[in-house]
Amino acid sequence: MVQGETWDGRHRLVGVVFAASSPFEADLVAELYAAADAAGYRLALGLHGAERTRARACADLADQGCAAIIVVGAEHGDRYVCDVPIVVVGERIPDLVAVTVGTDEWRGAQMAVQHLIDLGHTSIAHIEGGDHPCAAERLRGYLGAMTAAGYRDECRTLVGDYTEEAGALAAERLLAEGNLPTAVFLANDRMAVGFIDVMRHNGVRVPEDMSVVGYDDGPHMVLGHVNLTTIRQDVTGLGLAAVDAVASLLGDSGQPANTGGLGFYGAIALEPELMVRGTTGPPAGADPRTDTGRERVRWGLLADTCDDALVRELGTPGVVSGAIEVVASASTAVAWEIADRLGILVSYGLYEDLIDDPEIDAIYIALPADAQEVWAIKAREAGKLVRCAPVE
Repeated sequence: MVQGETWDGRHRLVGVVFAASSPFEADLVAELYAAADAAGYRLALGLHGAERTRARACADLADQGCAAIIVVGAEHGDRYVCDVPIVVVGERIPDLVAVTVGTDEWRGAQMAVQHLIDLGHTSIAHIEGGDHPCAAERLRGYLGAMTAAGYRDECRTLVGDYTEEAGALAAERLLAEGNLPTAVFLANDRMAVGFIDVMRHNGVRVPEDMSVVGYDDGPHMVLGHVNLTTIRQDVTGLGLAAVDAVASLLGDSGQPANTGGLGFYGAIALEPELMVRGTTGPPAGADPRTDTGRERVRWGLLADTCDDALVRELGTPGVVSGAIEVVASASTAVAWEIADRLGILVSYGLYEDLIDDPEIDAIYIALPADAQEVWAIKAREAGKLVRCAPVE
């Protein structure tokens, strides 16, 4: 029998390694089945857990004759000893020869934190995922967004482990410490559910007293008693991308496989989506300056260049809530050049002129990371709503 063929000789067998205890991974396996059926593959499942490593599950699936193996949520340090192609769904693992597909985790975390900042929160804590897949990138996104907004000194992190129990323990720790943050971003939905349960049982109202954002957007997060604001991962897209990568590796498609990876995420990084629901709102007792409830928000742009990436970013729905009307740069000539490309009529040759403009309500800052922090602080001190461009 040819490696990877099933008993009937018509369908190639593809292995999938995942954790049954993870609702997100279980949802992803369902999407992998749909994508595999459409591509003419059959799946063989291999579970891993406390007593069974991913490497062991991979080796067993290879011994069963799988032509390729999809590993959901590989971790740093994983090494797979098998002679079949590997596709990782999650973050790219250094020195692991595999095609990787995943979500832009840094961007997702940045979106979560920026949403809270836009609501008026400055005291935002993060419950991280420890050594679990993608947790480091979500932590990096949180720290980057807080720093870019000028709130580096407000950063506060607690270690979790992607379970409801970890979220509950984090809530108990914050309650014991006192001085509660006004908002919390948790590295996955399961922790968020456990966290909210403990907070509500201790009289902390969500979102009236504390806003909460999760990550993943599992199918139950939309239910009325949860109604969680979260970052959605495109599990359908991840499933399709993983099976497409398998087809490339096996020579079943016309596309070459990229085993070296493109940047941090390997073959493809899908865009996350912010799902705003019922667990986020303005800080208690605050009247934040946001773009909600205003007839018109006038936006300005701080930038020293205007490349294609910035043009795409500004054209993404939700990045700014209206047209940018004024641009400021470090020199008049550069400001003119940026204004001309973006079709903006007013430009300033000094950053301060835009910040001091009483007609401007909000400023989008597209500067290097160190400059972003400085000018975000100045803009907020001037009473402006601030959003910062993603900085790797």
